[in-house]
Amino acid sequence: MKFVRGFAVAGWLIGGVAVAVAQTAAGGGGPAAGAGGTNGATSMWRIVYEGIQWPAWFILAGSLATMALIVEHFIVVRLATVAPPGQVKQARHLIERRNFRECLARMRKSSTFFARVMTASLEHARHGFDAMHNAAVEKAGELSGQMFRKVEYMNIFGNLGPLLGLLGTVYGMIIAFSALGRGGGMAGTDAGGLATGIALALVNTLLGLGLAIIGLGFFGVCRNRVHSLTVRATVQALDLLEYFRPVPGAAAPSGEPAAPAPVATSPVPIPSAAARSGRAAKP
Repeated sequence: MKFVRGFAVAGWLIGGVAVAVAQTAAGGGGPAAGAGGTNGATSMWRIVYEGIQWPAWFILAGSLATMALIVEHFIVVRLATVAPPGQVKQARHLIERRNFRECLARMRKSSTFFARVMTASLEHARHGFDAMHNAAVEKAGELSGQMFRKVEYMNIFGNLGPLLGLLGTVYGMIIAFSALGRGGGMAGTDAGGLATGIALALVNTLLGLGLAIIGLGFFGVCRNRVHSLTVRATVQALDLLEYFRPVPGAAAPSGEPAAPAPVATSPVPIPSAAARSGRAAKP
């Protein structure tokens, strides 16, 4: 149900932005319309469309990639795919019954985070408890690192969004002021056109900030979800491995008799050299 709530939040945000843009479009009178005065009410969509420069296409591509990563995350990273409660309960039941081979066979057939950690640890059972514990920790670190690296792409796109938007804005400002320079540098002759050019140039900053808000916001949410789910699965796996911890002073598991304790013997006195020479001198 958590991923359903995540989709609901994303839909609510996107819907809110769409409603705000629609209200602006219905009200009319964007920056370009107020400056020109001859084109009438200009919708927000038209301002955005006309203000797109070539860096904005990279922003739109990054936005699509970010949305794909968000949807993929809430589908893949869930409790049912990381540590299903039924699978954890089944593994505990098999281990308590000392049915280790069947437990290993079932864990190998699953691709969840918990199953892969348990598989790595059970495959090192012949080497002892310490080897099993280390294998589980290493496998958990490897899998969680892969999940964190995929989420990190949202952070990359979110940080690149404002930079690309600023690049498009600077590019649009250069074009606007170049046109002003060609007109003799007098803003009064075409003040409306200059204001329109600046407004269109700021569209790229708007798009870049939108990408940053979505990317960085969901990056924090997804990172926390990965951390909480992977830590929970790792703790559950390590808890099951406690069944394999050797008990001090326990009998050998194979039924072999324990090695006899060494018998303390009194040391045999060694005669000194003088005593040996005295006994040799006697007739």
